[in-house]
Amino acid sequence: MTAILVLDVGTSATKAVLFDPDGSVLQEASAEIPTDTASGRQEQDAEDWWRAVQDAVAALDIADLAAVSLAGTMQNTLALDADGAPLAPAILYSDARAGEEHARLKPALDALGAGPLIGNDPDPSLTLFKTVWLRDHAPDIFARTAMLVSGAKDYVANKLTGARTTDPTQATTTGLMDIVTRDWSQPVLDAAGLDRALLPGIVAADAIIGTVMPGLGLPEGTPVVNGCGDAGAATLGAGVSEAGQAYVYLGTTGWVARVVPIDGPRDPLPVYTLAHPFPGQAIEIAAILSAGDCVDWLRDALGDVDLETLEAGAQAVDANPPDALFLPYLKGERNPFHDDAVRGAFLGLDRGDGASVLFYAVLEGVALAIRHNLEALGAAPAELGLLGGGGESALWPQLIADATGLPVRPAELPTAATAFGALRLATRALGLPDPVARAQGRAIEPRADLVARADARFRRFLSATAFAREFRGR
Repeated sequence: MTAILVLDVGTSATKAVLFDPDGSVLQEASAEIPTDTASGRQEQDAEDWWRAVQDAVAALDIADLAAVSLAGTMQNTLALDADGAPLAPAILYSDARAGEEHARLKPALDALGAGPLIGNDPDPSLTLFKTVWLRDHAPDIFARTAMLVSGAKDYVANKLTGARTTDPTQATTTGLMDIVTRDWSQPVLDAAGLDRALLPGIVAADAIIGTVMPGLGLPEGTPVVNGCGDAGAATLGAGVSEAGQAYVYLGTTGWVARVVPIDGPRDPLPVYTLAHPFPGQAIEIAAILSAGDCVDWLRDALGDVDLETLEAGAQAVDANPPDALFLPYLKGERNPFHDDAVRGAFLGLDRGDGASVLFYAVLEGVALAIRHNLEALGAAPAELGLLGGGGESALWPQLIADATGLPVRPAELPTAATAFGALRLATRALGLPDPVARAQGRAIEPRADLVARADARFRRFLSATAFAREFRGR
């Protein structure tokens, strides 16, 4: 069987990964994507998405392909003309320009009962508000708009095949999709004053949406699988596709996610809910604003100490865990409470504590925040998957297992798990065996002698968090 190519369009780079259908990585390459942050805005040129795809693909040796599958960033706002050309830069998920539009439209959406329809409380990050901003502030551009795109991979799909499609996970982030029917919600569209004709069709994540057109640097006629937004692909990449399963993502930011069944409207939760790539299910995501970023901050504060040195020191400290406690709220927090004012802290420091103790406390503090979110979700999984760069640590997965009392199973490809999720969709589309067995490595069991300590540490963590929130609010 020939290879399967996954194109994962991330925030900072596009990754092209060539897989054997059994899940083995044959080749991979990446190309950077710049972001324009002028005037406090967060924008990217969609042509840079395509250029990065071409550059990454050119670095691979591709002879033949069984399929191309896609993943990418969600919650963008991009207007295309009738020829599929961008009319303006893509407004990114992190752009906060639509506050006034949110304040103006939210009362009508609340009166409509939009929250249970779309699966989330209508908040300013949803692309419907940025789309209204574009309509009201750039009417000349909006008048020439033939299609609105919110997924970076959907723009790439259009370039590859001409398809005007998106997937249910990505469509959730627009705030315009009925999360139960997985179709655009006409009542919400009417409340926002938006035309359904401008939106792509919502099709299954494992659907073949077309074939590669000629002249694009890939084998002409190769089937292209729709794929899904990055959070959905990461969920599949963690091997999480059934209700009750859960995983943790540890990148610069982090999240705790679980899969739940969804068969009807429900009141929005204080966490973010996405349609799972597979029908009848949803992903509940509790975001942690500072995860790996806490490690980066500490390294900067210590003078960019070598990570391997810090890991080795923390491993030595682990034989007699320190009292030092860290609160990982360097940029406020999103879940299990939303507090933009709270900030991080060290507590219980001793004069003899050095860099190794501080590093250990940082890793443990994030692990305790993960437990906090698991308990807030009401999640009781048999084990936790683990994705992201933090999964490559020799110690961090063990501390998460100790803190949660759950086995932790790091992904075999922790930094390519999103691409692996898109691969699973491709094998499903082609009728091939699911390579899910390669998604996760060996389980790391909690240490029985440290679970009781972790319970006491967690109680202290909750008390310290309450104090930090009150202290910052003074």
